[in-house]
Amino acid sequence: MPIQKQNADDSSSSNNFLQQIFESRTKNEIDENDLLFLLNETDLSRTFDRNSTFNIDHSKLLITAIAHSKNTLTFPEFVAVVNLLHTWRNLFRRHDLDRNGIIEPYALVNILNSLRFNLSPLTLETIVKRYSTRVDENSSPKVTFEHYIQVCVRLTLLNDLMHQKSGSGSPRSICSFSIDEVSVFK
Repeated sequence: MPIQKQNADDSSSSNNFLQQIFESRTKNEIDENDLLFLLNETDLSRTFDRNSTFNIDHSKLLITAIAHSKNTLTFPEFVAVVNLLHTWRNLFRRHDLDRNGIIEPYALVNILNSLRFNLSPLTLETIVKRYSTRVDENSSPKVTFEHYIQVCVRLTLLNDLMHQKSGSGSPRSICSFSIDEVSVFK
């Protein structure tokens, strides 16, 4: 996925904006409750889809994805979380043409493929079934922004764990996981 070049002034003002938001918690590191508050209750929330809210599970998963074994984020880690969320948001918006915070299941598959997650058709089908919801029994399944973020974070964590375990860097490596390592994905 091509990365857009940012003007130095844009990057600086973005960092100042995030620094102000981070410092509003008056801590050197923030936990999942702080992250949840910052994502939903500050000006940062306006940078995401208007129909979406994050929950505590999102916060915990995002912290785990960036800080790994810690339960808190420093400012640079917070910036990494926000940048990751904005990247995922931008991919989601390409498929959410009416901006209602919902995409079709095939769009989720397209996004996951564009993120270069090497998933089998059966795995993709399982993910779509798990993360799709129906408004009513007559409607077709849809994927909300919230579910989409959960998929992206969990797949990122799993991908990182696989690369860590395999050591070879090959996307086709076979790995064994302990129950403790997999428990983060529930």
